[in-house]
Amino acid sequence: MSADVPYAALVPPFILAGIGMGLVFAPSATAVLARIRPEDHATASGANSTIREIGVALGVAVLTAVFTGAGGTLTPGGYVGAAVPAVTVGAVVLLVSAGLALLLPSRAAAAAPVAAPAETALPVLV
Repeated sequence: MSADVPYAALVPPFILAGIGMGLVFAPSATAVLARIRPEDHATASGANSTIREIGVALGVAVLTAVFTGAGGTLTPGGYVGAAVPAVTVGAVVLLVSAGLALLLPSRAAAAAPVAAPAETALPVLV
């Protein structure tokens, strides 16, 4: 990263970022709703959107704190010098999150049948 990177050099990473977000956001919403009863879809969708927005706000706040803590200013040199640690922190959080996502139960494990609880007989009133 440097202060004299031409805009054209940034277009491919921006395209990859857009593709990556498209490949994550829609499937995550589908995954949330896949095992939810239809009458709970609105609640689950709202919770998913809220959690995602909180994550975005928290991410922006943390990376801004790293940027300003590294002495970031809105000049070419001051921006690049402080953006490097902020991007590094963002990349580390992304890699840790991806690693944790790999530890989530697989679809096959989630689909495994669960034994139903034994029904108890109710007393009959006469």
